[in-house]
Amino acid sequence: MPAETIRINLLGQQDLEHTPWGRIVSWATTYGRYIMITTEIVVLLAFISRFSLDRKNTDLTEEVTQKQAILEANTEFEKSIRSLQERLKNARTILIDQSKPIEIVTSMEVLLPADVYIHSLSLHNNRLTIEARAASTYGFAQVLSNLQSVKQLTNLALNSVKRDAITGISFQVTADVHAGQKK
Repeated sequence: MPAETIRINLLGQQDLEHTPWGRIVSWATTYGRYIMITTEIVVLLAFISRFSLDRKNTDLTEEVTQKQAILEANTEFEKSIRSLQERLKNARTILIDQSKPIEIVTSMEVLLPADVYIHSLSLHNNRLTIEARAASTYGFAQVLSNLQSVKQLTNLALNSVKRDAITGISFQVTADVHAGQKK
C-alpha cells in the first residue's frame, strides 16, 4: 500500500472561517492575489509606456534642436532678403515718383516770366521748394500769381524775400504738391 500523503495546515480550517482574522486571511488569499496580479499588470504597463514616452520625448527634443539650428543658420539669409525687399520697395517708390520732378520742371518753364531765373528747385516728400531771382517787381509778382493759379500746389508760402540792386529780388517759395497729379 502506498503511503498516504500528509497535509499540514497550520491555519486550521474549522476555526479560520469564524474569526475576524480568519475571514481577512481567507479574503486575502483568494481575492488578494487577483488584486496583486492586476496591480503588477498596471505597473508593467506603466513601465513599458515610460520607455515609449521617453523615446517620443527624445525624438521631439532632437527635432526641435534641428529646427532651431536650421532657423539660426537661415537668420542671415532672412536678414538679407528683408534688406533686399526694403531696397526693392524704395526703388519702386522712386520709379513711380520719378516723372514728378520732370513734370514740375517743364511746368516751371511755362510759369516763369522772361526776367525770372530759378536758382534751385527741390522736391522732397511732396514738398516743393523754389529759390529764384527776379530782375523786376513785375516778374516777381507774375511768378507768385502763376504759382497760385496752379491747382496742384497747395499751402503756397513765401519764405524769404531779399532785394539787391545788382541781382534783383531773391526769394524762396514752398508749396505742397498733390501726389500723382500733373501741373
